[in-house]
Amino acid sequence: MKVEKRVIIGVGIAVCLIVITSCCLWSSYKGQSKYILNKYLEAINNRDYSTAVSYMYKDEKLLSFTEEALSNFIQNYFEEKEFIKVKATSSKIGDQSKDAKKKFYEVKYNFATKSITNTLSLIQIENKWQVVFPFRIEDIHIYTPLGSSVWFDDQQVTDKEDNKYVVKNVLPGNYVVRVVFPNEMCGDYVTTINVPTETEVIVPYQTVEVSVECMSGTVVELGGEQQVNKDGVVLFENVLEGTYPLKIYDTYGNIETYEEPISVSQENRSFNVEKFTLSTLGNERLKKSVDNFYSAYIDGIKNHESNFINDFAVAEISAHLIEEFEAWFVDGKNLKDARMEVEIEQINMNSEGVVEVETLEVVKMTNKEADAGGKIYEREYQVTLKWIMELIREGESYKLKDRTIAESLVSYKDKDGRWVAY
Repeated sequence: MKVEKRVIIGVGIAVCLIVITSCCLWSSYKGQSKYILNKYLEAINNRDYSTAVSYMYKDEKLLSFTEEALSNFIQNYFEEKEFIKVKATSSKIGDQSKDAKKKFYEVKYNFATKSITNTLSLIQIENKWQVVFPFRIEDIHIYTPLGSSVWFDDQQVTDKEDNKYVVKNVLPGNYVVRVVFPNEMCGDYVTTINVPTETEVIVPYQTVEVSVECMSGTVVELGGEQQVNKDGVVLFENVLEGTYPLKIYDTYGNIETYEEPISVSQENRSFNVEKFTLSTLGNERLKKSVDNFYSAYIDGIKNHESNFINDFAVAEISAHLIEEFEAWFVDGKNLKDARMEVEIEQINMNSEGVVEVETLEVVKMTNKEADAGGKIYEREYQVTLKWIMELIREGESYKLKDRTIAESLVSYKDKDGRWVAY
């Protein structure tokens, strides 16, 4: 009895070990690439395309599609080709990749009219093998004339990069591209492309390059296309002959917007816009900038301080303006008091956007001086200066680019109270 009991226990233990080992081996096999491959092919053969999609690795491109869209695509692909069956024809194919986390299998697709043999890739992500989507997903680039609008399979395309429209993540198939031009000289351009063999569409029409010369720092808009004018000239490529609205404006609203239609042709493709005027808002900002400058100016005279100029002038001219200011109002002065009157006489803006402001400033100062005997007395001076100030736009304000004297007169009050000119 004891022997039989031992035998029974031994057999039981052996059976348990076999079951546990089998479970472990089965679990291990389920995690292997061949198992995932077979389950994927089984789903394809059963026309269970949603299950097939569940075995796929969802990279960045594939994540742009819903699983339903991918299932529908695979279903349409196989049904259109009258799919019959697919099977793996060999084990892993050599070492096509040095990456141990990738494996490749040869599979054969049987259709009603032909058979196709392809390589199917699997990738291991976080210890899980997944099927790499076996179709190429492409970005489509559509090069069109300026101002055109584009439809891709009846969906308007809005993404644009470097003068071309871009349709991202397109599955294989035939697609209709329609280009609508900005003028009536040409009818719509319509073509059909096959993805992935065709990934570019270039509209076969003769175009010209248009140059617009105007004030730098503005935005130039031609036919709905915008460019920031940094250097005084902007170029628009791929422009069809015809009439287009030209618009030039300042994003801060400092100038009046320029709007005029222009006719573009092979002979007429360079345009120069010189006349601009300050807007009401720009004029207000200019006067505020001048007022702020002169408010600091009189404080600088009173306090014998000239560094305030750094806040109102471009760096290249600050040192010169400080030296000039000190020569007029700081060096050799011992001021008791100062007051000032300023009048803006004229404002003009040139084609480069530099604003010329003519100002008349009258500075009255009381200076402490000593006579021959060393006795301190006070003398009144009046300095009348006519300046031509050049200011440039800097956001919503203006800064001094240059400042030159057009006229000057210095006088003092003598003992009899009369003004005497130097």
